[in-house]
Amino acid sequence: MIPLKGIKVLDLSEEIAGPFCAMQLSDGGAEVIKVEPIEGDWSRHLGEKKNGESVLFLSLNRGKKSIALNLQEAGGREIVRKLAKDADVLIESFGPGKAEELGIGYAQLSAENPGLVYCAISPFGPAGPYAGMPASELEIQGMAGYQWFLGEMGEAPVRLGADMATSTTGMWSFIGILSALFSRKKTGVGQKIDSSMFLNMIMMYGYVITAHYNLDFPGGWHFTGPFDHAETGYRTRDRALMFGMPIAADKIQSAWESFCRQVGLEALLEDPYFKEKGMRMVGIGRDAQEFKPVIESALENMTSAEIKKIVEGLSGYCAVFKNLEDVFSEPQVEAVNMVEEIEHPTAGKIKVTGIPWKLLDTPLKVQGPPPTLGQHTEKILQALGYSAREIAAFREAQIVA
Repeated sequence: MIPLKGIKVLDLSEEIAGPFCAMQLSDGGAEVIKVEPIEGDWSRHLGEKKNGESVLFLSLNRGKKSIALNLQEAGGREIVRKLAKDADVLIESFGPGKAEELGIGYAQLSAENPGLVYCAISPFGPAGPYAGMPASELEIQGMAGYQWFLGEMGEAPVRLGADMATSTTGMWSFIGILSALFSRKKTGVGQKIDSSMFLNMIMMYGYVITAHYNLDFPGGWHFTGPFDHAETGYRTRDRALMFGMPIAADKIQSAWESFCRQVGLEALLEDPYFKEKGMRMVGIGRDAQEFKPVIESALENMTSAEIKKIVEGLSGYCAVFKNLEDVFSEPQVEAVNMVEEIEHPTAGKIKVTGIPWKLLDTPLKVQGPPPTLGQHTEKILQALGYSAREIAAFREAQIVA
């Protein structure tokens, strides 16, 4: 039994957060109907293409069915209301108040379907002085403080390369929907979830907030360490890497001294300052920069594989910096099926990420390829009871595609 089999989801969202959330529901076995504009989802028209299909769209919409509707027409909005009558979940990203203007807001749809779990995703949510304001990934990162964290004090801020605000919002929205579905099992009643990109990003660094407001003297590694420097790793003869000694308190000092001897830094162990502080300055943080040139003077004469072998032999941990080809050829990635190949109607064979949450008794797999635009329009309308003549009239009036 697939965990979410029998759950019906309407995905009216665009951009990244909502589609990513809905895709995870599909991975869990839910039936996801993607309601797209007549011209197609926003992401269909962006970025690189494969056989004319946007790879951004392909990465966010696997396992879904597509119906293309014109929600500016009464007929298109009526189709959404009919779909919502027996839906379990609806996801939208119109912005606060916009769905209500269209007549498909939570209060309007739940009046006919009290069990509906309705997730509205927006940059700032429906409350507060920023409610309804537009913002993209870059603005949210800046307002939530991430650019300051990644940059160095006194220097220009640096954006996080990955789309963290939108991706994490998709994950938090997924968790919120599952929580609401679980609540519905006990109460029989659905509810609305407001998911804010801004609040989700703040949630992601909660321990920094706690350190900032609750320490006697704010500062130190747990507050500043992970964010002081854009880390480039330790240079070796071939590739940069990061490493650390065993976490166990009774082993860490002896492991550090053994490491120094094996890489040719044993002379520095005669320096009490280095012997005491050197081990704690391996890795990340402001203090680590002090000894980085010293450590690199030894590592640059060795290969990353040689250093990795030494560190792991001391029960430490070591990661060699890799490009995408390296990552996706990793034995660990292959062993847990984190890359899957699926067949798309027009793009052909495409590789997509697998499902990271592994269920022991009900293992999951990608439910199918992303849909072409309006691929399932006719079947979905037929299931709602529309006749062939009515569907043809919808197409003629450009209500559906």
